[in-house]
Amino acid sequence: MKRLSDFRGEELCGGRITELSLYKGDTYKLELESGQTFFLNCALVADYDLHEGGEMDADLLGKLQHADKLRKAKKRALYLLGSRMYCWNELYKKLLPTYGEEASRAAADAMQEYGYIDDEDYARKLAQRLIHGKRYGMGKTRWEMQRRGLDRDLIEDVLEEYSDDDIDREIMHLLETKYSDKLSDPDDRRRTMAALARRGYGWSQVKRCMERLELSDDEFFDE
Repeated sequence: MKRLSDFRGEELCGGRITELSLYKGDTYKLELESGQTFFLNCALVADYDLHEGGEMDADLLGKLQHADKLRKAKKRALYLLGSRMYCWNELYKKLLPTYGEEASRAAADAMQEYGYIDDEDYARKLAQRLIHGKRYGMGKTRWEMQRRGLDRDLIEDVLEEYSDDDIDREIMHLLETKYSDKLSDPDDRRRTMAALARRGYGWSQVKRCMERLELSDDEFFDE
């Protein structure tokens, strides 16, 4: 079943509608006098007052194709948002390969207008999950948020809500649990330091927390 949105522009030929009939569900079959056949959602048939004997020129075909692609992009966007949160840019990029730039942008805009996308709320929840859930430091948290396409100013505004004490508590938790058996030996402490750095924690932050546990290796930190 080939929908109008599946045709490339050069494949479309205008002409008189020789058949317009319900195919199944909410889908109509439309055939032109050229023999070209495609399928449309009933909403488009009603919106554009399509009927047998009516004429379809290139302009109308283009509008129908755009509307059909946008309808499908919105439907896919709603499906995706039903499984998890997305920010605007993340949803747009998810739709882009299938629906193209114009329809994907319009669908993402529509989801934002409907209130299904809220980048600020998304950013705050993502930061909380990364910092307190995955226990990532500011460096890796910032990178993960940028990777999802969030605005840089928004990222900084959200991360400013976290104090040094907030981050220290996460480091202390890791030192006292995950790395508790890797703190007695200087070499183990160095490996722990490297592991925490990979999580996005700054060296000065980790040093401060290790000093609280009286585990600082001054030679190592001075290197």
